Amino acid sequence: MTETINAWIDWLLQLFGLSGPYILLVTIPLTVLQSLFGFFPLAVLIVLHVSVFNVIGGMLVSWLACNIGAMLSYFLFRRFLFDWFDRKWRSKLKRYDKWQRYLDRYGIWTLVLLRTVPIMPSNIINFMSAVSPMKVPAFIWGTVLGNLSYIWLFGTIGSTLIVSREEWNGFLLWYGVFVVILIGIFIRLHWGHLQEDKRSRME
Repeated sequence: MTETINAWIDWLLQLFGLSGPYILLVTIPLTVLQSLFGFFPLAVLIVLHVSVFNVIGGMLVSWLACNIGAMLSYFLFRRFLFDWFDRKWRSKLKRYDKWQRYLDRYGIWTLVLLRTVPIMPSNIINFMSAVSPMKVPAFIWGTVLGNLSYIWLFGTIGSTLIVSREEWNGFLLWYGVFVVILIGIFIRLHWGHLQEDKRSRME
């Protein structure tokens, strides 16, 4: 599937004669479509951006594109596409009931986790956020941090053939520091909830 998507993206770039920064004319619309319909892995676009804009630039461009796509799809789901998506995905969403409860309870932090680890497609994350009691600022912060975490991780993994071993280790080290900080803040803010969940599992 990934090879098919890669070939399709290459075909689009050649069709429009795009290279360098102009590939954004294809990749940003594709990112928005991915945020709505989830038909290919975002890692494909991250690797493409890293190969064109180098590691830091590629990750920054991917982060901005993913944030734009997530925000647009969130507001479209909330305002216009709720009924359509609910009819189409109602049966499939049942398997994510546990994550919907966590999203309602922990808000930003569940969003950060779901965007970092590909547990579910990004379009379903956007829809679940749109129907949760999460406020708009919480969605924005969770999306910004979650996409940063995901793109930092997969951009680093995708750069193994581009940068030196020392530089790659540096990216990975700082990502580890970033994750430790996030975990520390989460535990500090939600220690009471964590203890309640632990007691409910033991009962």
